[in-house]
Amino acid sequence: MKWYKKMRNEKKRYKDYLKAKEELPKEYGQALTALDHYMMNFVGSGDFMGIFEDLLQLFADGAAEGRSISELVGNDPVKFADEIMAEYPEVLWYSKTRKKLKNEFERIEDK
Repeated sequence: MKWYKKMRNEKKRYKDYLKAKEELPKEYGQALTALDHYMMNFVGSGDFMGIFEDLLQLFADGAAEGRSISELVGNDPVKFADEIMAEYPEVLWYSKTRKKLKNEFERIEDK
């Protein structure tokens, strides 16, 4: 039953996030959606929702302050997204897969 509550909570957080994203100025919402789509390709865990919420706050604050999107993310959105994801390797599927491969080789070598 515990997993069900967690799943419901994550779903609610995601719906709240989408609703708040709709309130951003159009171009900020579009940029954030583009980042979402890119980052979702690498997410292996629901724990990444907090990062999306932080990005939402960054974009909301930036819009309120009149900062441009390029001021928020720089000139390379891929680099921006990759740097953020690098700070949270534990929630990325390829990090887990890399760890699994390393563990398997260690197990083989220990025989």
